[in-house]
Amino acid sequence: MQVRRLMSALALSAAVGLCSTATAEITGTVSFEGEAPEPAQIDMAAVKECAAQHPDGAFDESVLVTDGKLANVVVSVKAEGLQGNKPTQPATLDQKGCQYVPHVIAVMVGQPLVVKNSDPFLHNVHSLAIDNPAFNFGQPNKDPGKNVPPMKVVERFKIKCDVHPWMGAHVSVFDHPYFAVSKEDGTFTIPGNLPDGEYTLVAWHEKFGEKEAKVNVSGGKAEGAEFTFAAGAARGDDAANPAVAEVKLAVFQAGAEKANPAAKKCDGACCEASKAKAVKQVATKAGEQPQAAAE
Repeated sequence: MQVRRLMSALALSAAVGLCSTATAEITGTVSFEGEAPEPAQIDMAAVKECAAQHPDGAFDESVLVTDGKLANVVVSVKAEGLQGNKPTQPATLDQKGCQYVPHVIAVMVGQPLVVKNSDPFLHNVHSLAIDNPAFNFGQPNKDPGKNVPPMKVVERFKIKCDVHPWMGAHVSVFDHPYFAVSKEDGTFTIPGNLPDGEYTLVAWHEKFGEKEAKVNVSGGKAEGAEFTFAAGAARGDDAANPAVAEVKLAVFQAGAEKANPAAKKCDGACCEASKAKAVKQVATKAGEQPQAAAE
């Protein structure tokens, strides 16, 4: 009898162990329809150290299409109150060959974020976050990794290099771990332990905006989550045209300074975040997007 009980206990323990390691994955592909635009070549001639690392030329990574598949698309589950464990590994952003690697990165609130410099010369890492802790620092030489403050709230923002103006990376912050970024072949895998049910997925691309799709999770898996972005759908807004973004920012900053004269007295990198928040408040109060004001 004791042996039988022991065997039953071991079997139950093994079953519990199997259940605890089961995961629900959502896999899919992001396709591109139509003729893919030719990537714009980046002129690095003014910075010989950068140009030397790209003998065949360096190219803009805003739209990367390979065999009809689109890379750098952030795909996430759209739902409130989702529970999930924070990723144990830090997210890493590198500076290599005077370009950010990866060009698009997704992190969870509270997840460690490390910024590296693989180039033996100066880069500046300037976060344009509004709701999350902003950071702006230089890395004058090779650096195995500098920790930045973990993100606190959901937000999507850009990181730029003030030394090399063509450098830019996009950061998406989520309050759950159910997200992924499409690879060069367009595939993505959202890991996690989602319960069975129907979910809405959101796919975001810096040039083509957002798309949504429904997916069913069953038996710990969900396959066939497909998205297609089309040529000619590129937006002419902040993400696609930094020059336009600067005009919009100036318009709303003027409004912010008018609402709060003290904002004029602020200068230097330390108060950029305060100005950005003021700009956002004015835009929200106006009930319109910056594009409408700029027009």
